[in-house]
Amino acid sequence: MKKTVSTLAVIAMFSLPQAAIALDSGFDAMSQSGNHKFYVWCTGKDDYTASESGDNAKAAQLALAAKSGKNCWPVWQGLEN
Repeated sequence: MKKTVSTLAVIAMFSLPQAAIALDSGFDAMSQSGNHKFYVWCTGKDDYTASESGDNAKAAQLALAAKSGKNCWPVWQGLEN
């Protein structure tokens, strides 16, 4: 019984943060305006996540790339809902 309760608690713990952040990562979302979420890959410093507003994913990506510096590149994760 204790094992079952512990297992359920662990499952709930990992599923709650996922439910709080809703991203639309479908192909159509790339062409929509709004707040786009990116994972920023970097060399020489830690990677990080960031959001950028734009008319579409490409515009938001280019705006974030300009802010991130020459050793980082944002990879689109989805449109924030």
